[in-house]
Amino acid sequence: MLILSVVNITAFFLGMLLLSYRWKESLVEVFPAGTCMLVLTLYILAFFRHLSLIDAISVLFVLAFLIWLAKSGREKRAEFGKSCLENVTQTSFIIALLLLAIVIPAVSQKVVTWWDDINFWATDVKSLYYLDGFAAKYGNAAPQFGDYPPGAQLMKWWFLHLDQRTFREGLAFAGYYAMNLIFMLPLLRRIKGRNVFLMLCMAAALWLLPSIAEVYGYDGFCADLTMACIYGGFLFAVTDREGKTERSYYVRICLYLSVLVLVKSVGFIWALFGLVFFGCYQWTALKKERTERKKAVWKSLAVCAAPLITGGSWMLFCLLMRRVTRTTTTAVKYMTTDEYGISGHTGDYARAFLEAFVSLPLHKEKSLAVDLSPLGFYLCICLLVIFLFHKNIMPKKTGRLVLWFSIVSGALFYGVIFLAHITIFATETQYLEASGMISSIERYGAPFTIGTLLFLANIWMNYGETLFEKRKSRFVRQYGTCLGLLVFVALTAGYRTGYHGLIGYRTEVQAALSQRAGMIDEDSAAFLKALAPLGTQHSTRVCCIQRDDTPRWVKNSYTNLEASPLSVVYKSVNLNDAVTDWMVQEIRDSHASYLYVEQTDADAASVFDAITDIGRFSCGTLYHIVDDAEGMRLVEVGQAEGRTDKNWQLLQ
Repeated sequence: MLILSVVNITAFFLGMLLLSYRWKESLVEVFPAGTCMLVLTLYILAFFRHLSLIDAISVLFVLAFLIWLAKSGREKRAEFGKSCLENVTQTSFIIALLLLAIVIPAVSQKVVTWWDDINFWATDVKSLYYLDGFAAKYGNAAPQFGDYPPGAQLMKWWFLHLDQRTFREGLAFAGYYAMNLIFMLPLLRRIKGRNVFLMLCMAAALWLLPSIAEVYGYDGFCADLTMACIYGGFLFAVTDREGKTERSYYVRICLYLSVLVLVKSVGFIWALFGLVFFGCYQWTALKKERTERKKAVWKSLAVCAAPLITGGSWMLFCLLMRRVTRTTTTAVKYMTTDEYGISGHTGDYARAFLEAFVSLPLHKEKSLAVDLSPLGFYLCICLLVIFLFHKNIMPKKTGRLVLWFSIVSGALFYGVIFLAHITIFATETQYLEASGMISSIERYGAPFTIGTLLFLANIWMNYGETLFEKRKSRFVRQYGTCLGLLVFVALTAGYRTGYHGLIGYRTEVQAALSQRAGMIDEDSAAFLKALAPLGTQHSTRVCCIQRDDTPRWVKNSYTNLEASPLSVVYKSVNLNDAVTDWMVQEIRDSHASYLYVEQTDADAASVFDAITDIGRFSCGTLYHIVDDAEGMRLVEVGQAEGRTDKNWQLLQ
């Protein structure tokens, strides 16, 4: 197993070296594109439930590379060897390697604690790990979040797959942070010299940069932060044409957009903003020759098609597999029926939004100097663009485009966030307070705040050196752009957030595991024990009938996390008031293949005996649902003494 892990990592790095050689670019520039290629390859394999075929593909790739190297002429081998040597000895790659080598082991002890991770992200990636791909029809482990895209999940799976013996949450976190950081690595490409202290500071700056306006990504799998990193990388890739071949330029932005829409359902909004920016940039940057414009149109259409193909394929798959999320259902009802209207608390939401937007800091702690509110960050971005434009770091046309795009896209998306709160999220009353609203603005606005900031930081790091060319100090001439970025991050970052996400979390791991274990009560423990015969390689759905005495939707999410990769749907029923025919229809509506009824004082036998295949119905027993021309029958599966599959246990 260790050998396969080494082969996978080796194949990835060989791919990056080849891409760097072909495109004549540094490794930190091709890392994001290579990561997109890996994600899309896994995406295709996941449809066929053969993610593990990446092992064979990696072996074949390494063999093909060795054959290519052997058949190449001496001059070509020498040229490739020289390219590899130059790339791996570049300061930018050394910093990148240092950053990943620190972060990946440091986060490997993390466990899932964030509510959204328990609800979906962790539950789903656990299902990917055990099923080796996407679940079967009606088999997705988090039924209420079925159409959430799998882009970032697949990168987590790749890291989880490095340990094929057991499911380790820490490896999923390693994959999550690696993916985010990889899209930030192009910031380093122009760094030269070997000042060790400055190299360490730049590595720290990349880790801390998102903490300026985001905190959720430091303790959970916040997909909005991943979107932000890809979106920011895409915006810069659009403007970064100097020294790029036409193929590498268009392939890169196609890859970025293809993966962006696979990270989260709202990724299409940011892809749309990105395409608008791309279209405007093409309009201002293209030369006047008719033939060149015509070629650019066809290439631009290919860029537009890329996210439509990946995003559309996922939507089609969800339609065929009956995967849907309650948020999508609510949004569709808003658009197609009059069942919902604008919230009656619109005024209260508006007041909370305005207070949070104007006066509350984006992160939850005091920074060294400046705590930016959403409005402050919005103005800061505009001022940074004006500064870059005024100092001729950007061409005039590009500068005007970036300024207007930043103003309009920010205003539009903050408007979208407010609209979502008075429609789709209208029942979530925590947003009626500014303290709750700021968390929502911070999280959902991350693609604008962190994405745009990353875009501007790339412009600064790649072209800002012109400001320091005439400085007397050699150190300032060489490291002026680095110092500028470091000062900005130092004054605005959330140090405690960054420290906790990397190191400080370790003191809370045992408490988090205990808290999670405490959410599994006696009823849930008995239910999980009854699921034992189904194993961990089975993609199916179980309908769990619960007593209707108390709401248990929070605990049910923890149970789902434990039960994954099995899909569990819950129905709260007072069996004293139920009749057999009605219960049969409820079970059919759940699309489940198995039924479990928890222990209850109600007369369950009067409801289920009529459809039990052999003997008397028993609560606390797992039944297979046989629904054919003869009607519905319940066939007892039997109870297990306990799981022998150690991989099943999530709380380790």
